Amino acid sequence: MSIRLAFGVTAGPGSSCWLPTPGGRTTPRQADARADAPGSPVAVGPPGAEPEVLRDAARRLDLLVRNGSETAAGAGVDLGGGFTSARLAGAQGDRRDAVLAALQFLGADGAERLGDRAAVLVALFGPSATKRVGAAAHRAVAERRWSALQLASAASDLLGPEQLERVLELRAPEGIDPFPHGAASTVADHLGRVLAGYPRPRRLTLILSLWDDVCGRLVERERTERRATTQTRIERIDKLRARHRAHFDEAIMRRLAWSIDGEPTLVTAARWRPPQWWTAQELGRLLDDAIAAIALLRFAKTLSDEGLAAAAEKHRAELLVAEACLTEEERSQAARRPEGGYSHPARPGCYAHQVVQVLSPQRTITAKTETYVKTRTAMARNYGVVVLDAVGDLLFEDGTPLHNCWDTCKPWHAAHLRQWRAAAGFSRSPDGWEQPPLADAHADGPKGTLAQRLAAGQADPASVETPHDLLWLADLADALAPFHGAEHATVRHERPGPDLDYKTPATPRTDSIPLMAAEVAQLVRFGAAPPPRCGGWAELAAGVSADAVIAEASVGDFTLPPEVSTLDKQVLDGTELIIELGREPRQLAEWSGYMGNCIGESWYADQARRGQCVLMALRDPADGRIVANLDIRRHTGGWHVHELRARFNDEVAAGLEEHVKHWVEGIPAPVPPAAEPLVPVPPVRSGSGRRAAASELSPELTGALATAVARELASAQATAARHAYVTLARGFGRPGRPADFEPDAAVIAVKRIGPAEHVELLRAALQDGLGVPALWRATRVRPLATAVGKLDPDLRTYDRLAALTDGSPLPRTLRALVRRPDIAPAHALDTVARTVRLAMGKLLGDDTLARSVAQRPSAELVCALAIAATCAPESTLDTVPVAEPKKVLLRGFPASDLSDEQGPWQRALPAAAELGAPVELFWDRVAEHGLRIPAALLGKGGWPALWRRAHR
Repeated sequence: MSIRLAFGVTAGPGSSCWLPTPGGRTTPRQADARADAPGSPVAVGPPGAEPEVLRDAARRLDLLVRNGSETAAGAGVDLGGGFTSARLAGAQGDRRDAVLAALQFLGADGAERLGDRAAVLVALFGPSATKRVGAAAHRAVAERRWSALQLASAASDLLGPEQLERVLELRAPEGIDPFPHGAASTVADHLGRVLAGYPRPRRLTLILSLWDDVCGRLVERERTERRATTQTRIERIDKLRARHRAHFDEAIMRRLAWSIDGEPTLVTAARWRPPQWWTAQELGRLLDDAIAAIALLRFAKTLSDEGLAAAAEKHRAELLVAEACLTEEERSQAARRPEGGYSHPARPGCYAHQVVQVLSPQRTITAKTETYVKTRTAMARNYGVVVLDAVGDLLFEDGTPLHNCWDTCKPWHAAHLRQWRAAAGFSRSPDGWEQPPLADAHADGPKGTLAQRLAAGQADPASVETPHDLLWLADLADALAPFHGAEHATVRHERPGPDLDYKTPATPRTDSIPLMAAEVAQLVRFGAAPPPRCGGWAELAAGVSADAVIAEASVGDFTLPPEVSTLDKQVLDGTELIIELGREPRQLAEWSGYMGNCIGESWYADQARRGQCVLMALRDPADGRIVANLDIRRHTGGWHVHELRARFNDEVAAGLEEHVKHWVEGIPAPVPPAAEPLVPVPPVRSGSGRRAAASELSPELTGALATAVARELASAQATAARHAYVTLARGFGRPGRPADFEPDAAVIAVKRIGPAEHVELLRAALQDGLGVPALWRATRVRPLATAVGKLDPDLRTYDRLAALTDGSPLPRTLRALVRRPDIAPAHALDTVARTVRLAMGKLLGDDTLARSVAQRPSAELVCALAIAATCAPESTLDTVPVAEPKKVLLRGFPASDLSDEQGPWQRALPAAAELGAPVELFWDRVAEHGLRIPAALLGKGGWPALWRRAHR
């Protein structure tokens, strides 16, 4: 009887197929294609073989599978005694995947076990398998350059023989594997989908560029990981922060003692106020510390990447300026260690001075010198974080204008800033720096942003810049970013200081050839067109992504009524401002980044998506800057202005407000839909006709849902969420060796563990530096729920579809639905999002979670945690009151109302419920003891500072 094998092969009547047993210790049994799993490895050989020969072949097959893979069994490896390996029909991939897997197990010395060399080359490279290609492939196998071999095999349908030789000669940097996972057949499909429209020479250029891009990313990731290991552990930062704060407190205590001419009592200290120039003086000292920290961070980065000699030559000028920021007396005071204090100096300038001294051009660099320098630069990251946080605390504690001296004779200035720019230049363009400057009590203090002042004709940025611009603070965050996996910090302009994130990469990085090819191929599959001309893979990917964005924008995520959709790019009546309609969440995020408001928060996007509001930006055509954001809503008889705000939620000019209101009132009223004619009710039918089962899902519904799910899974938000779960899943590894999952595998791994394991996994991830805000954003991504919500209402006739969106038990029909390969990944992401949030709720009183939230709070997250804390039993958490019992109006900027149906608190109730909070008790608890919040969330500024930062 014939048995069908994988890749179109059939074992004829003269052969038998045998399934190996673990270790090959017992006699194998004959395979049954109807009963055994598709793709099972088998030994194919003569039916009358001696038992010992059969067992020996089975042992060799078991060894091939255990040390290679099941895939390798499909290559037809010689097992001895007339037996070869194979797989039953139903195996994934094609023969080239099997041959590649077998070669990695056999190596060059064992390649003859694959049979005829020409047949092997044809399996790998098809018609392009010339002798020269075979020789190049043999060299790649002998040198174990598996990534080059896999890429060449995947590209063989697109390239000619000479071009394949180029690919086969590729060499990755030491320790770098650009093709660690994935099947060559799958990559071949993706490359074909993307590159088929290009001529062959261009295809080769793009494939070589893909290799170079992946290798470059992996080298940079390795550098980033190595940089982090050169720095003192972040857990020790609290000791340095206390030392730094105590040093600055000593100065103000000395001033207090001098002012009252004696030892201060508690009462005199409470009544005393520092002189008006004190804030500017302390900020100037912090600026000096920032310069020193930047110099040490840049030096430490180059030291890790290129070595000590290169770092000393490249950064000497910067270190000299950093050294000059402190006098000898100031260095002595900062280095003086109090009894029981931290061993490192309070200020980074001390170490900048020591590094400069030991690396003077007259000295020879020895191993002892290198150890000395590395010990000091190992503190660079912690110094940078401490100084950055100290500046932020000072700016938010004191919002009064700065006084340079006792009589405010001139604007505040920093003596070393100009010297620093002369030595270090600008790491980010001053022409685009839109941060409002700090207020100065002197009339000549800077008024507009640095970008505006430069645009006004003042050409030299170094002479125009003032310390009020806080561009130096962004430089510090940029210097910290490479030690946290980001190229540079992200900036959101706020008052009084910018919101700087140096931990989160701007875009999740894909670091393997299969994944990078799959990303672009997915967009092409959904309709994006590769650009006709591109010089490299990065340019190709950007072109495809841009085309996908254009396709999305043409449809838009937000519902725009017909009477409003025509207003886009029109001029606002009575002004020169251009109207820009908000169409999708990324657009709102861009607006929010410049405007410094909360229009990028999820509840605005949710309302716009449901058609409850229309969001707009009013741009000045002269410079393209946004002047105001506008939120309009329907009301009886037309439209009205719900919210109109300038930058940083300031009031707009009265004249502009009148123009806007008059224009909005003139927008045509929505036309009510015509009433549908009444459908006559048919008479009741009698009979025994069989009624269709209510549980059946129509093909139209499943097809539409699969299409919607595919679109959601391909979105940038879903990709970012998977990468966040990859970081979370690293906790499955052993100490010192975190687990390394592919994104989809990470989601499945997190999904399969129980509630208690979720809590421990989350706690470990937070201790390792995973940010709660980033994870919270990931848990917002619910591709299956979103896809269900976007279905045509006519298709949502099945009354249990809501179970797919709320986590309730699924009926049998929906259980079968979510097991479908095209639905299962979305269901897994939804499930993981809910379970991770529940684990967060279990850690509500954990200090690690609170510290992570406090570093970069969001309004939704803060509200959800506060609601959960309010609903929790009083004895289980350390909480502090934010509002008195029965009070619904909360202090802080912006003001908020607990009872406002459109406000952040009511909108956060579902999120709090996902944390496990009994939200049905919320109003009873508010009436009993008021709104409460975990005490660990609050810093020096208390609730007002936290709430203000959550809206930056």
